[in-house]
Amino acid sequence: MDDDTGKVWKALADPTRRAILDLLRERPRTTGELTEAFPVSRFAVMKHLGVLKEAGLLVVRPRGRERWNHLNGVPLREAYDRWMQPYADRWAATLLRLKETVEHEKGADMTDAATTGIATLDVENETVVAAPREQVFDALCRMGEWWPHRFADGSTVHLEAVVGGRFWEEWPDGGALYATVTSVKRPERLECAGPMGMAGPVTAVFSFELEEQPDGTTVRLSHRAFGDIDDQTRTAYTEGWGQIFGALRAHLGLPG
Repeated sequence: MDDDTGKVWKALADPTRRAILDLLRERPRTTGELTEAFPVSRFAVMKHLGVLKEAGLLVVRPRGRERWNHLNGVPLREAYDRWMQPYADRWAATLLRLKETVEHEKGADMTDAATTGIATLDVENETVVAAPREQVFDALCRMGEWWPHRFADGSTVHLEAVVGGRFWEEWPDGGALYATVTSVKRPERLECAGPMGMAGPVTAVFSFELEEQPDGTTVRLSHRAFGDIDDQTRTAYTEGWGQIFGALRAHLGLPG
C-alpha cells in the first residue's frame, strides 16, 4: 500500500474525522464552526484537521481572518477506484439504491424547504499530477480529448482557450454551452463562467490553478455556484469533479 493511500485510510479510521468530512460534504465550514460542532477541545479538533489535511482530504482557504475548510474528494475517489470498485457487488449496490429510495420517499414531505430556492455549491479540490506544468495546462485546454462527462453518447466537447471562448458539447441534432472562458494566464490559470450543465437558473465560476512542483504540478480546482441547486445536484457535481483528475491523468498516460 502506497503512503498516500495509507494516509487516507488512517484519516477515515477515526469516527470524529469521518464526522468532520460529513459536515464538509454539506458545505465548507470555518475552523471555528468545526470546533463548536464537537464535544472535544479545540486542540483535538485541530489535530484531526491536521490529519485530514495531511491525507489530502482537506483544502484550507483563508478568507479575511477566517480559515475555510473544504472537502477534497479526489483522494476518496482515487481510493475507491483502486480498492473498492473492482470488488463492488451488484446486489449490494441494488440494496443501497433501494434503501436510498425508501428513505427519500419517507422524508420527501420534510425536505422540500431544504432542497428548493437559492442555494450554493462550493467545491475545492487539488492534486499533484506527475507532469510538467506546461504539459498539464495544454491538456486542460484540450478537454475535448478527455472530458469524462457527456450529455449524449458520441458527442464532442470543445474548449476555445481564449478570453471569450466557449466550452461546449456538441451532438448531431444539438448541443449545450457549459461555460465561457473569462481568464487565461498560461500556464498558470484557466477560469470559466457558466452553468456547467445545471438545469436551473445558476450563476457559476470554475477555475484551474497550476503550481509547478519538484515532482510535477499541483492542480487546484475551484467551482462556486449560486442559484437553484438542490442536494442531488450538489452531490453529483461534488463527486463529478472528483473524477476529473483521474481522467486527466489517464489522458497524460499517468497512473491513477
